[in-house]
Amino acid sequence: MSNRRAILLLLFALVALVATDVFLDRNAGTVVRTGGRVTLINPTWEVTGIRIVHNGSPETVLAKTDEWRLTEPYAASVDEPVVLRLLDALAFQPVTESISDAELLRLGRTRADFALEDPVVRVTVSGDFGETTVSIGVPTPADDGVYAAVDGETSVLVVPAGVLPAVDVPADGFRRRSLFLVGPESVSAFDIKHGAGSMLAFSRSSDGWRMGEVTAASQKVQNFLSDLTAASAVDFVWPVGATNESDRASVSLLSGYGLDPDSAVTVTLKGIDGVVWQISFGKAADESRVYALAQNGSAVVTVPAALKDAAAQDAVMFTDSRLFPVEPQAVAFFSVTDGDIVYALARDDKGGWRIESPIAAEADGSVAEAMLARILALSPADADADGLGISLATNAAPVRVARSSVLDGGFERLRSREMLKIDPKVVRRIVRTSGGTDGSSEAVVYDRERRAWNAETAGESGGTVLESGVESVLAAINPLTAERVVNLKVAAADLGRYGLDSPVLVIGIDQERADAVRRNILIGGEAGDGRFATVGSADAVFVLSEKVVDALSAPLVQAGAASE
Repeated sequence: MSNRRAILLLLFALVALVATDVFLDRNAGTVVRTGGRVTLINPTWEVTGIRIVHNGSPETVLAKTDEWRLTEPYAASVDEPVVLRLLDALAFQPVTESISDAELLRLGRTRADFALEDPVVRVTVSGDFGETTVSIGVPTPADDGVYAAVDGETSVLVVPAGVLPAVDVPADGFRRRSLFLVGPESVSAFDIKHGAGSMLAFSRSSDGWRMGEVTAASQKVQNFLSDLTAASAVDFVWPVGATNESDRASVSLLSGYGLDPDSAVTVTLKGIDGVVWQISFGKAADESRVYALAQNGSAVVTVPAALKDAAAQDAVMFTDSRLFPVEPQAVAFFSVTDGDIVYALARDDKGGWRIESPIAAEADGSVAEAMLARILALSPADADADGLGISLATNAAPVRVARSSVLDGGFERLRSREMLKIDPKVVRRIVRTSGGTDGSSEAVVYDRERRAWNAETAGESGGTVLESGVESVLAAINPLTAERVVNLKVAAADLGRYGLDSPVLVIGIDQERADAVRRNILIGGEAGDGRFATVGSADAVFVLSEKVVDALSAPLVQAGAASE
């Protein structure tokens, strides 16, 4: 049993002890509990055999060794949750009423009045404990319970109504409908044999799937395996328990359904654990279903016809016809050439992306991955001699494709919107310089010994540090994130059109490290949704929101005499 079931057993046993005492205290009434029975079977029993007898139907027999199997009226694989629901109904659903034989005699009733002499269903469970048989009769007048009895005991019991449907299951109801007990991620290889004709062999590699020696379209293979392993049988055709059925499928039986080796389309899956699973698809059962030999030859079923249609495809349908037949995880570099400019990106040690040209900078990972996905989806139909040049290696000749097949917006989006990120703990000095005619400037320096910010003095001037202004700037640069990028790389001659040749505000940040270069944040002209900004004099041009600009513009020093 699983840990969950073991815990439930212990809890139930405790409840049962308490419940028994309560029931015994009520034995003065006309309806009493006898023998302290709380459930139909002991919840601690390890059941290894189940026999079910329905009125007018053959016996259903299930046995458990390593797993549950249906053995009568035919051999078949079992859906274990259905078996566990039956056992849980017998072992955990409480007996809500108990009518003793003396009470039955006083009322002039017999077990037959509750359909317990000829029950709706009789279940016998067996194991190391021996054997116990439970009979389930008709529902109670209120339909909230069902009458039951345990062989060897004379009392008529009442249990919740849900016990009957959990126990009254036909043989077909126990059968496993899933075609495979393996998911696509557990398949290491598979074959598709088209009757007496061709066979396709697929194998998983480190960077996707191969079909023989050719790269297969991994997404097509993945879709095929996902649909196949998730499918279930619609109906069971053989075995069904008929008296003239053979123990194994004969050649004539299989031929009648188009499931003989020369006619069927057969798929064989090989798991990473070495387990082999097989299914064969045969003739049409109707417009939407075909016959299939499933569960490694143990059952003939009907399945959706789309499964056979997918397996019957020829090699061309699984061939990877992309211009770049590789998977994203296998790509460590790609470049896009637009005229004279090469936009090159490479994966870093952490799996992220960096721009290597035309500048060296952090890339926006989501934009880079989206562009790579579009590149890897390119087909020969996207070729364009006058388009963009695409390469997945530094020394490979670019493949020319249509611009629209790669770009979703400008190349500027490749650049990370994070302009800079400086930990406030390492900031030593902040200088704020306003543009315009006055060109006023103010600076604050952090005194590590006193753990305080001080205003710098120039001659006789001084002032008091505005802690709120300092905190505003420090918060804004950790990190400083733009709304968008408008120019991936700007030259000094280009600054004028963004108002960055004469910025309205410059924030200079000096850090503690002696070798750290001052980072100057330049804020320029209006950009509609904010202001143009850059870091240094030859970086990308960004747009900062007005909120961020206001945070950087906060005064650092209040004019007046410096505090002692």
